[in-house]
Amino acid sequence: MATLRIRLSLLLTYFVFAILLNSVGTVILQVIHTYQISKSAASVLEGFKDIPIAVVSFLIAAYLPRLGYKRALQLALTLVTAACVLMPLVPAFWTTKLLFFTVGASFALVKVSVYASIGVVTRSKAEHASLLNFIEGGFMLGVLSGYWLFSAFMDPAAPQSSGWLQVYWLLALLCAANLVLLSSTSFPTLELPAVQPLRQDFIAMLQLVYKPLVFVFVLSAFLYVLIEQGIGSWLPTFNNEVLALPNQLSVQLTSIFAASLALGRILAGVVLKKISWYSLLNGCLLAM
Repeated sequence: MATLRIRLSLLLTYFVFAILLNSVGTVILQVIHTYQISKSAASVLEGFKDIPIAVVSFLIAAYLPRLGYKRALQLALTLVTAACVLMPLVPAFWTTKLLFFTVGASFALVKVSVYASIGVVTRSKAEHASLLNFIEGGFMLGVLSGYWLFSAFMDPAAPQSSGWLQVYWLLALLCAANLVLLSSTSFPTLELPAVQPLRQDFIAMLQLVYKPLVFVFVLSAFLYVLIEQGIGSWLPTFNNEVLALPNQLSVQLTSIFAASLALGRILAGVVLKKISWYSLLNGCLLAM
């Protein structure tokens, strides 16, 4: 029963963070209209989300096992709940920046904790792969549903209305409910190797970069995110200003992009059963 509760908590955590992380394109469109700011000013929201993810991941990766994965998840959910509540209570552009900064920093904690916790609650490679795919599927479901969730709180007749901020009450409720579930669930004790100074752990982490495969992976991930975020973050604004679609419809149509990404990942899993990953990867790079 405890294992089931842990799995449900991990799934819900990834689901709500998928909604918040991928809402940046929707929020950019809305703050341009609601707060009457320029596109260049609104574009900083992407940085407020992504830079904390990179910095916090880099700084706390070696320390996180000592903090504890359950505590890290609790801290992340508490911070994000407070940030979501602040959005409708203090409607301003600075609270929007604070929200994405909090979401980015918290996701750095969540990402490491969720993946590590999967290994703690599974007993075989097959079970590990199954739970990992299930949680990743929950993430993609969160991405897709997020666009429709935000659009449900928009008023097509009043694009400058701040009514869309009421969606954050629902998101805060989801975070709070998951926090209660997480806090009332016992996590298995994590067996750590012999304690050594944090400085040594940090240096060992940096030494991974010297491995060519790790370097290529980091570079590839950087370029993929650059392309994906570049499209996803500005597609709602493109639909609104170039295609002259209403705000609500502009956001809803962006879900097609997210669905295409999800479909591509599913098809890749099917194709990988037939051909080598190396051949598929090079084929995708040539197609791009």
